[in-house]
Amino acid sequence: MAQPTSGGPTLSLVIPAFNEERRLPALFVALAHTAEGHMRAAGLQMVEAVVVDDGSTDGSAALIRTAARDHPFLTGIIYEGPNRGKGHATRLGVAAAAGELTLLTDVDLAASLADVDSLYRELRAGADVAVGSRALSPSSAKTPLHRQCVGRIFNLVVRALTGLRIRDTQCGFKLLRTDVARELFKHQLTPGYAFDVELLMRAKRSGLQLSEVAVRYQHDPDSRVKVVKASIQMLGAVLKLTYRLRRRPTDETTE
Repeated sequence: MAQPTSGGPTLSLVIPAFNEERRLPALFVALAHTAEGHMRAAGLQMVEAVVVDDGSTDGSAALIRTAARDHPFLTGIIYEGPNRGKGHATRLGVAAAAGELTLLTDVDLAASLADVDSLYRELRAGADVAVGSRALSPSSAKTPLHRQCVGRIFNLVVRALTGLRIRDTQCGFKLLRTDVARELFKHQLTPGYAFDVELLMRAKRSGLQLSEVAVRYQHDPDSRVKVVKASIQMLGAVLKLTYRLRRRPTDETTE
């Protein structure tokens, strides 16, 4: 772990990974050469990047172990069991984070790290959770049309079911205090992609202030997410969350 210099709050990046051996090398280069500069420009002290391998069956775990040995800023977490899902990996990373703030981001860094400044500005203004949004960003027009359409439909349904006003729950770029993040993940019900919805539902239920911020976003054509299939699965999970967290708000049993 890198030692923080004097300045603003310390920050941990939490990055889940599953079968990402093709994209991890580019991630490590960006973390080593540009990430700290973006954080410093925002008034933050990047102390680590926590990369969590969630049961990969390719060479991802070996790459993360090697990178963690070579780079003091990188903390590698290897989950040895079968793949549990993006939410499960993110929860493990948040539990290990050492910074005062935690930035959740994706392995492809599709949301620009330079926009952490916009998210941190919202926290300084009083928000508890700053949510990066493709829906508010002109750069989202570069995303394939079918993904845009499916995403809009998914978020319309999510807003109707959950009462959330966030237009893009699934953008993997969120900033919040680490203690708040740990509390929100404490009773996680959804280990898969719908964990973002659960995180925001729990934040809203706890009376926390959510702020949605436009971020620059570059769609990665190498993405292996089957957007239609994933959206259907996530909607099933959101239906369960709506029942568990809205209709049975005292039920905290982790599945």
